[in-house]
Amino acid sequence: MNESILKLEDIFKAKKRISELAIETPLIKSNILSQLFDINLYLKCEFIQEVGSFKIRGASNKALYEIENGFEGDLLVTASSGNHGIAVAYLAKKLNKKAVIFAPKVATPYKLSLIQSYGGEIIYKGEYSDQAAIFAKEYAKERNGLFIHAFDDLRIIEGQATIGLELIEQLKNIDYLLIPVGGGGLIAGISFVIKEMSKKTKIIGIQPEGNPSLYSALKAGEIITTKGTNTVAEGLAVRRIGDLVFKIVKDKIDEVALVSDEEIIKATKLLFEKERILVEPSAGAAISYLLNHKLEKGSNVVAILTGRNLSNEHIEKIFSYSG
Repeated sequence: MNESILKLEDIFKAKKRISELAIETPLIKSNILSQLFDINLYLKCEFIQEVGSFKIRGASNKALYEIENGFEGDLLVTASSGNHGIAVAYLAKKLNKKAVIFAPKVATPYKLSLIQSYGGEIIYKGEYSDQAAIFAKEYAKERNGLFIHAFDDLRIIEGQATIGLELIEQLKNIDYLLIPVGGGGLIAGISFVIKEMSKKTKIIGIQPEGNPSLYSALKAGEIITTKGTNTVAEGLAVRRIGDLVFKIVKDKIDEVALVSDEEIIKATKLLFEKERILVEPSAGAAISYLLNHKLEKGSNVVAILTGRNLSNEHIEKIFSYSG
């Protein structure tokens, strides 16, 4: 198989495969924010997944696919700053396997506590997830475990792409799709489905300005490892976009916008104040795009609210913000 190519038929298979582990999340219209931004704003509520984020889709598709195709080991291994690690730990518990998560320094204590609550073992390595992944891959290889990459894997991307299938069924006309970007598995999967089935839809990726991995890669025409910063949206603090991700998205994304931590916090607080939805800053990043970008009046805009696993520190920053 050419791993640079996704296929719709495989994404439909993934949807069926993960149906008992990942729920179909609702798409709700925010009337208040729609009036505020003069658009029709719809929120894709991935934060209500049992693990608190969309990550269960890709992780479960990868693991279940490998099991279908002969993996018989009892060890799942990954590198993650949080939500992907939580999903892998949860999945391991469901499958009666062991999970080992290599966590970088940017991981938050709250997300690490959730990993442990599902029985996951944590090993601390590296400043960022790409550094932790080097150790995780070797660890899995030595112990005949299954390494589950957080984003740069065809099966992971297929799992995240199932969100795109749901969106096509939930809203007939989507003009703009706002997607937070870390490693890029989410935007790769969704953009593939949307551009196959709704070509007029504009795909906009949103990244913290200190972690412009996709923005820089698209600008340069090749993958660049960025310096990386400790952003409040730590789930998006990925220094390097995935190789497979880049092959998929480079001709499917209409824009990548960079946003500041202040804008992310402001948008996350706005979402709570207007809709009483409390999500982590990585999810609020989708809304932050609307603060300084005016879209066509009355256009249908979908924002992917990726997760709810925010730390006490995040809560304090959000509610003390007065800008």
